[in-house]
Amino acid sequence: MSRDKREPDYPLELESQFIMKMPAEPAKALKELIRSGENFKNRLTIQMDNDMRHGEVRFDHWLLHAKTVDLPTIVESWKTIDRKSLYKTADICQMLICKEEIDPQPEEETPVKNKKKDPHKVDKKYLWPHGITPPTKNVRKRRFRKTLRKKCSEAPEIEKEVKRLLRADNEAVSVTWEVIKEEDYNAAKNEPSTSNEKPKGKRQPKSSTVTKPASKVEDIFGGALSDSDGEEDTNVNVDIEDSRLSLYDDHLSDTSSIHGPETSRIHQLATEFKSEMFVSPKKKSSQRSSIPVTADTSDNYTANYGELAHSSDSIFKLQQLKTDLEELKQRRQRTQLEIAGMENMTLRQRFQDILKTLNKEIITKEIEFQNLKSHLK
Repeated sequence: MSRDKREPDYPLELESQFIMKMPAEPAKALKELIRSGENFKNRLTIQMDNDMRHGEVRFDHWLLHAKTVDLPTIVESWKTIDRKSLYKTADICQMLICKEEIDPQPEEETPVKNKKKDPHKVDKKYLWPHGITPPTKNVRKRRFRKTLRKKCSEAPEIEKEVKRLLRADNEAVSVTWEVIKEEDYNAAKNEPSTSNEKPKGKRQPKSSTVTKPASKVEDIFGGALSDSDGEEDTNVNVDIEDSRLSLYDDHLSDTSSIHGPETSRIHQLATEFKSEMFVSPKKKSSQRSSIPVTADTSDNYTANYGELAHSSDSIFKLQQLKTDLEELKQRRQRTQLEIAGMENMTLRQRFQDILKTLNKEIITKEIEFQNLKSHLK
């Protein structure tokens, strides 16, 4: 048999399924026929109209009038061959309702004037309100949300205002425009208030040789923080890191100010030492009455007291330098740990600068400590 005499190959159609709802008697007979496995191709016929909504169903001697409706739910259809493996075949969303009598035609509706029907919109009479199972009864009304419609009452006024603005632009000699973001406007509005505020909760050193400005978030990120509620969560980490920076800046300013006051106090102590401080009043009176004090003995006493004051001054200064070195090393270790767990590159750079300053101070204090220690030997 040649290929020309063969029947033409028609394109394969995708499988489409629907639920067929029939009266009790034909439904029972059709169910038994399906279970028996006999071929019922010549016993059951379905003919649909062009609108695919109405049609006729013939089964044996029954003639049923059919109507296709859309279900509010989707039912999955599965198929099995060996009763072990299941295969999904279709999603069922339509139902064919078969009745022995034709539905009464509703009264003729008044024609809608100049209204174009949406091709994707289904007529309400073809929308089935219920699902397949009892819990889905009247589910379309209970579960479906109504479509919101925009009110167009202000449209004419808006259109009139737009036309007026366009007319004014045409009549104007030159037109300039500027786009202003609400965030930038709020930031510029809040900037003077934030700049005038003084930082609270920070210690002010009594006297310091090196003064450093208090660290602010504006110096780190280059702008003032917004006071809006929506940005509170995003700026929490910044506030925490800023508090850390302020703490470190305070420590640095304190260490730089320690040496100045202490040295001045030590020099004051050195000048305040007198010979009378080391002799009791009774001995003073007895020495004045019994032993005549010459100029040579008084010079020896003052020299000894000066050496004693100088040595006590050096020991006190040595202890102070040792304490400062230990504190600086502890702060350096804490700063290194902070840098290791930090992701923000700007804050990381700031903490690295602080670490460099700490290292310089440690080196300076160690040199001073060694020099003072060598003088004492």
